[in-house]
Amino acid sequence: MHQVAISFAKILLQVTRPRTAILGKLPRTTVYRNIQQYPDATKVPGILIVRVDSAIYFSNSNYIKDRVLRWLADEVEQLKENKEPEIQYLIVEMSPVTDIDTSGIHALEELYRSLQKRNVQLVLANPGQVVIDKLYASDFPSMIGEDNIFLTVADAVLMCAPKLLEPCATV
Repeated sequence: MHQVAISFAKILLQVTRPRTAILGKLPRTTVYRNIQQYPDATKVPGILIVRVDSAIYFSNSNYIKDRVLRWLADEVEQLKENKEPEIQYLIVEMSPVTDIDTSGIHALEELYRSLQKRNVQLVLANPGQVVIDKLYASDFPSMIGEDNIFLTVADAVLMCAPKLLEPCATV
């Protein structure tokens, strides 16, 4: 009975607090991986890339939004200390996100609004068909701009990175 309770608690924790990761670019590739697992992976200046490793539902949507905003705040603080370029784009890698519900979409809308106040553009990479259909049904792409949804993280970075080189990049 004790093991069943522990297993149930683990499942509950995974559902309410799914794994999330900050991604970096592997040298000499267009591959982006978890910087905790791949020490060679480097962050892209001006861009924070995060991956959500689960469906986004009522049970975890606020946790995911808060986790991403906490990472952004930490990153901004660290960049200020090191006098490095500010974050202008937040790319969310969504390939592991198999589904999203209304609460998840609302959390993305809240994330978008929070980012707008910080002059950071929300960009989505590789949302699956089920997720993209639900996002379009809620009109979310028109909120963030359909041109801010990409097939891969590499495509998203390619579109965002040149803008970082411009002296008066607008977000």
